Amino acid sequence: MNKWILIVFLLSVFFVSFLPVKDTDFGWHYRCGKQFFDQKSLCTKNEFSYFLPNYRSSNPSLFYNIILALTFDRFGFTGVGILGSIIFTLSALLFVKLIRAKRLLAITGFFLSSFLSYSTFALGLRSQIITYFFFLLALYLVEVSRKNKFYLAFFPLLFLFWVNTHIGFFLGPIILGFYFIDLLLKKEKIIIYVLLIMVVSFLTSLINPFGIRVFQEIVNHALSPLNNMIAEWVAPPSWQILFIVLLTAVGVISATKKKSLFFFFLIIFFSFLGLKARRNLPFFYTTFFYVFLNGPYPVSFFSQRKFIEAVDFISLPLLVSLMAFLLIVQLPKTVQFNYSWQNYCRTGLVTYPCQALKNFPSLSGNVYNAYEWGGFLIWQKPQIKVFVDGRMPAWKDENGKSPYQVYLEIIQTQPGWNEKLNQLKTNYLLIQNGTFLDLLLEKEHDKYGWQEKYRDKTAAIYKNTNF
Repeated sequence: MNKWILIVFLLSVFFVSFLPVKDTDFGWHYRCGKQFFDQKSLCTKNEFSYFLPNYRSSNPSLFYNIILALTFDRFGFTGVGILGSIIFTLSALLFVKLIRAKRLLAITGFFLSSFLSYSTFALGLRSQIITYFFFLLALYLVEVSRKNKFYLAFFPLLFLFWVNTHIGFFLGPIILGFYFIDLLLKKEKIIIYVLLIMVVSFLTSLINPFGIRVFQEIVNHALSPLNNMIAEWVAPPSWQILFIVLLTAVGVISATKKKSLFFFFLIIFFSFLGLKARRNLPFFYTTFFYVFLNGPYPVSFFSQRKFIEAVDFISLPLLVSLMAFLLIVQLPKTVQFNYSWQNYCRTGLVTYPCQALKNFPSLSGNVYNAYEWGGFLIWQKPQIKVFVDGRMPAWKDENGKSPYQVYLEIIQTQPGWNEKLNQLKTNYLLIQNGTFLDLLLEKEHDKYGWQEKYRDKTAAIYKNTNF
C-alpha cells in the first residue's frame, strides 16, 4: 500500500505544480539565456536598461537562464511548466526521504508546507523553485552522511550548480556550517573531513561569472530595504507571524529533546528568514516539519498500529481524488493559459501592454516603463532600452537610491521627475493607464514637453517632444 501511496502522491504533486508561468522576471531571464547562444556572451553587465547603463550586478543565474531558453524555444510555456513540475516533484521526493517517521506524515507535512507558502510557488517555474530543490538536497546529503560520510563529497558539485542558478545558494554554506558546528561541539571524529568539504565547496562556489563578488551581492541584498519595494520581500501577515513563532517554539523543544544542535540552529535561522520576508516561508515550514517529524514525539505517537491502519485505509482514496480533481480542473486551465497569448497578456500576475506594443510598433529608444513590465519588454521589444525591471531593486545609483525608488519618484510625479527623465534622454513613456504620471500628462502634456501617442484600457504611451 505504501508504495502506491507514494506513487500517487508524487503524481499529485506533479499535477498540482503544473502551473502557468506568471513570473514577471521570465522575460529578462529568457533574454539572457538567448544571448548566451546567439551572441556567445553572458549577462554580466546591464545591457537592457538606459538607467545605470553598464551597471555590474553579481546576481548569478547562468544555468537557469540557459535551461529556461532551451526549454522555451523547443517546447514553449508547456515545456517550462513541465520542467517546473519535475523539479517540484523531485523536491517532494526528497522531503519524503528526509522524514524518518511514518511516510504518510511526510506527505502531510509536504502538503501543509506547500499550502502555507503557496504564494511563493504559485507563479510557476522560477529560479527560487530550483533553490528550494537544492535546499532539500543539501539537507538530504547531511542526513545520509550520518551513515556514510562520503555523501558529503557531493556538496562541492551541489554548490557549483547552485551558485550558477540562483543567489539563494548562500543557504548551502549555512546548512553545511551548522552541521560542522554540531559535529565540532560533539567532538565527532569526521570534523576534519567536513572542514575539508566546506573549503572545497567554497572554492567551487567561486566558479561562476562573477567570482567572489556573488558574496558581495548577498550582502547588498541583505542591506537593501527590499521589504519597502517588492511584495514578496514584505513580512508575512500577522497570523503567519504568530504561527511561525508558535511553530518555532515547538521546533526548539523538539530539537532540544532530540539533543540536536543542528536542528536547533536550523529552526532558529529559518524562523528569522520566515519572519523577515514571505518569500522565505517555504524554507521555514519545510525546516519545521523536517525538525518536528524527525523528533521524538511524532515517531512514538504515530507509530501505533491502529493509527497506521486507519490512515492507510483513507489516504490512497484521498490522493486519487486529489489527482482526479487536478486533472479535470487545473490541467486544462494551465494548458489554456500556455497556448493563448491573450490569456498570458491579461490573466497573469500583471496585465501586460500587449495591445499597445501591437498597435504602436514605432516604440523605440529609451523607454520609461512600468516596473512590472520591465522583464516582459526586455523579451518582447529587444530593440528598446527599458528604465527598470526585476533585476534592479538592490542596485544603487550615485545617490544611493534603488532604481525602483527612482521609478516611484517619477511615476508619483515627485519634484524633479521631468528633469530626471530629460537628463536620461527618455524618448517614450509606456505606463499604466490611470497612474499619477498619466493623469498629470493627460491634462498638461504640453507644459512638460510630452505628447500622447497611444492609449488603451491598460497602457498609455507618451513621446518626448524636447528632442
